[in-house]
Amino acid sequence: MRIAIQNTYYGKHFAEAELSRRLALAARNLGWEAVEVGTSEAINQCRPDFALNLHFRTPKLTCYPTYGCLWHPSVLIETDERFIRNVLSYDGYLSSSNHTNLWLTDRLYNTPKHYFIAPFFTSSNQTVYQAPNLHSPQLAYIGTNWDGARFKPLFLELEKKGILAAYGASSSWAYLNTAYKGSLPFDGLSVLTALNAAGVGLCLHREEHTQAGIPSMRIFEIVASGAIAICGEHSFIREQFADTVLYLNTNLSLIDQVAQIMEHLNWIANQPKVALEMSRAAHQIFSKKFTLENLLHNLQNEHQKLIETKYFIRHHSLSEQSSSVQLILRSSGKDQLKLEKTLNSIKQQTHQNLSVLIVQHQLMDGCSSILATHQTNFPIQIIQLNVASSQNVSSKSSELWAAIQSVSSDYFGVLDEGSIIYPNHVHTLVSLLDRFQYLGMAYSEVVELSEPNSDAGPFATSYEVDDVARLAIIQPLELFELFTFERFINLNSLLARSALIDEMLIRDPQLNCLEDVFLLLNLSVRGRAMFSYEVTCEIDSRNLDSNGLSKANSRMRDLAMNRIRLMMGDRDFPVMRSPFKLQSLQTQLQQTQAELQQAQLRIAAMESSKFWKLRKNWLRLKRAFGLTLSTGQKLAKHE
Repeated sequence: MRIAIQNTYYGKHFAEAELSRRLALAARNLGWEAVEVGTSEAINQCRPDFALNLHFRTPKLTCYPTYGCLWHPSVLIETDERFIRNVLSYDGYLSSSNHTNLWLTDRLYNTPKHYFIAPFFTSSNQTVYQAPNLHSPQLAYIGTNWDGARFKPLFLELEKKGILAAYGASSSWAYLNTAYKGSLPFDGLSVLTALNAAGVGLCLHREEHTQAGIPSMRIFEIVASGAIAICGEHSFIREQFADTVLYLNTNLSLIDQVAQIMEHLNWIANQPKVALEMSRAAHQIFSKKFTLENLLHNLQNEHQKLIETKYFIRHHSLSEQSSSVQLILRSSGKDQLKLEKTLNSIKQQTHQNLSVLIVQHQLMDGCSSILATHQTNFPIQIIQLNVASSQNVSSKSSELWAAIQSVSSDYFGVLDEGSIIYPNHVHTLVSLLDRFQYLGMAYSEVVELSEPNSDAGPFATSYEVDDVARLAIIQPLELFELFTFERFINLNSLLARSALIDEMLIRDPQLNCLEDVFLLLNLSVRGRAMFSYEVTCEIDSRNLDSNGLSKANSRMRDLAMNRIRLMMGDRDFPVMRSPFKLQSLQTQLQQTQAELQQAQLRIAAMESSKFWKLRKNWLRLKRAFGLTLSTGQKLAKHE
């Protein structure tokens, strides 16, 4: 088993670096190969069985099964819609609390997505129990404090008592003097050694983590090291570790919290044998239930089921009688590498009953030989436009519509030369169209290759690793956004029911740009669309503008938009908004109408007032005598 551990903050001294090392050590203890990576390119080079994503700031960006580690409270994820979108892109979820489980199932309740939720924690790799130093115990705390000077008043008081040993980046502990003991290497071992030497570890949580029942790294690394844990009240720790750790009432005053910690330290010093039994019992719980080796082993079972359920691998049970699919491949006939790239991705499809349609004027010899080679993998139909007719063709839409006229399968899709569809792309969309007969189309999320950090957005930080890949479309898309040309479904991500093609649709609109949008609008007239909530294809955005449309000069685009609006003006579209959104819009409309009525009443009151009448008369006098005051003229124009 080979896994990729993707760290959004790869190369930075954050907690994810230590966690990544622990995961790698645990994986190797299982006999697996683990590669720590920061980008999608590194994942592709690794070619793993699956990828572990350590932070919700990074979505699934490759064809490999990707499992998101959700050990952050949902309230942090919900601070940006793109974070939610990232989470929804994962194939499976590694959750640290029941609260997160419920949030996920609610989010995905009305989606067709196949996924699993498995328990996973910011734990440690397996360790051999080692008795802690209890001769002169100190209170150790390890933290990068990414959110600032966390628990600063408490740590200052503990420093005054001479019992605190704080570790982490110097910038995180600048307010401490004698208590700061320096930084520790992120090697999966040094933290445990420091905790064992101190004898006692302090485990505290942010309020959001406490409310969500999500444990931090602190509890696991403390008990893994053999040290005694003093923990702030937390439901998970109470339930799982019970009386094998000591507790701190964080609702007490600062002085009382310090006093309670001092009492615990005195008890440990006076009762070393009982304290050792406690630490050994806590370590046994950790070893039995929470080692990363155990968690990864359980994940392997979920992974094996998922790759079959989501058809990442080809099933021998797949029948040749399954729904037929034709993929229209738009090729210039000039770029052999791009053509080969797309055809290879078609070859890897787990859905077998598919063929390719290519419309051409002329293909170079190299491309012709590539097509001949792939003819042994799947049928390829070349639609030859004769020279006479091609001289009359003056639009980009002509080749696409020529292919549409030749579709004879159950479903069809459109691919651009150089685009990639992931192995389960066709099966994912076919399964939706087969299952929901009322659907006309099904589409997936798209990975877009672009320049690094070209659209990081306001939610990015300077700590994140630049990546050439990103999610291309904010999904799911609503029809009105398509018709206003704000955003659109990339054709590479879509399969449509061939029954939607009628006598009107096969007529070439003679468009020099926006032909994709016109096709999507016409398909939308004829059938509803469903988003799969899966990432199944990849495009290169260097030939696309900011809206994901083929590059064209503004005049050509404006002309095409006006023609499309004219051609589609009389067509009825199916309702694509949910009842909840309709209700929200109705509420907003009612509020706007109420505000308008109030404004009208205020204007009526002003017009009836003596002051307003005197002002209007004064302006009339000024105009009558030819006097010019800019303020007066401006007010008069608004009467």
